[in-house]
Amino acid sequence: LEGTTQEDLKNIAETLEILGRRSLEEEGIPFGVHAHLGSQLQNQNEIDYIMTNTDPKHVRFVLDTGHITMAGMDPIALAKKLGNRIVEFHLKDTKSEDRGGTKNVPGPEHDQIKDPFFFPLGTGGVDFLALKSHLDRTHWKGCLVVELDTSPWRPPKESARMTANYIRDTMKIAL
Repeated sequence: LEGTTQEDLKNIAETLEILGRRSLEEEGIPFGVHAHLGSQLQNQNEIDYIMTNTDPKHVRFVLDTGHITMAGMDPIALAKKLGNRIVEFHLKDTKSEDRGGTKNVPGPEHDQIKDPFFFPLGTGGVDFLALKSHLDRTHWKGCLVVELDTSPWRPPKESARMTANYIRDTMKIAL
């Protein structure tokens, strides 16, 4: 498997441009594309191509901190690079050794139940305090969506509570 080809990227960009234009013109809703680990829109090259070859008015970006980290990128650097093209953040944490982008991008055969790579916020793989500082500096007013894909080592409710406590007590965001 060679990954996403230039032809694929061209087709993806054209399709996203059509969707983004229609979403804005017909519904008045900004359109954001979500890069996702294990998809045709995953890595820096693919994101750069899509962002370069679409109109910023029509195609924005949903930055998922966990997926961006696990695809080998630094979500804070990407947030700074994409600026106001980001329409939404998905907050998801990873192992501390993956901070700034993993060196071992997992493949589709990876079993997240046996060996998860997403965890409750505050475990250390994503520098959420740096992200919060960036959002404060830029006067971010958009959506922050918290995600927890799996919770194999504790009840999901406990993982959710850990995340909520981290957001409230460490990030200083009122819930």
